[in-house]
Amino acid sequence: MFVSQTIKLAVRTIWSIVGSLVIMLSGVINGGEISCSPNAELIRAEQFTLDEALLMSQGITTDGEYFYTSGSIAALDLVGMAKWTADGFQKVIYNHSAIPKEIKEKYNSDHIGGISYYDGKIYAATEDDTDTYNLILIYDAETLEFTGEYYDLGTEYLDDGIPYCAVDGENGYLYTSQFHETDCILAYNLDDMSFSHKIMLSEPIDRIQGAEYYDGLLYMSYDVEGSATEKVQTVDVKTGKVETLFERTVSGRDHEAEGLTVYPMEDGSFIHIADYDKLISVTIRHYSLVK
Repeated sequence: MFVSQTIKLAVRTIWSIVGSLVIMLSGVINGGEISCSPNAELIRAEQFTLDEALLMSQGITTDGEYFYTSGSIAALDLVGMAKWTADGFQKVIYNHSAIPKEIKEKYNSDHIGGISYYDGKIYAATEDDTDTYNLILIYDAETLEFTGEYYDLGTEYLDDGIPYCAVDGENGYLYTSQFHETDCILAYNLDDMSFSHKIMLSEPIDRIQGAEYYDGLLYMSYDVEGSATEKVQTVDVKTGKVETLFERTVSGRDHEAEGLTVYPMEDGSFIHIADYDKLISVTIRHYSLVK
């Protein structure tokens, strides 16, 4: 155990030392101009590397005052979560060991994907490497501490993990779906996470990395495999109608579109997306919708 911890500490130290070099090269690492469909406009972007990127390479959500992010580096056994100011994206607090020991030991959980904020809590979609336990862990948004409350959604409807979750407090549901091509959104009762119903879709969806509910629609980050062009899609939770809201292209690089959250900010931005460059940096991009 001592040797294992020593190795991890050494790797983390090296990781930190090279950070300054990476920052200088970050423009090259995450190179390429971004463009998007005419109905969307990029308002601003913030780039993060190494330790900070660890904390945001998977999920993002917001309460309007703060952003909350999740990320992981499996090789270092690190699963992080952080809280940032909405104005300026400055780090407030963070947790480099977000999955509590008891959950790791019981379920072998090693990955937090998409997250969602509701009523002072962060709901986190959590997996193990065999996709056996699809958990929702609940954290206190004030402190990022695990509340002790969690639920196993099982594998009857989720047989390839749980990539994200999105809370619909208006109607009392939590939404998720399978990662690979699926014809439905799964709705669970928010009070006890019991399965409620399927929302059958007008067309299949695939590789949804994050989602957020807002005013009747589920906004989704679609990571198009093998392409530098990603999509933001919506699902009407009443009808199941799927639409592509807009497309985004990072020229010269096939980055990975990760989590997404939705909230109208003072600068006019509305959709906020975490993009991972598949190396060691993450860029948070904020978009407005153009009518």
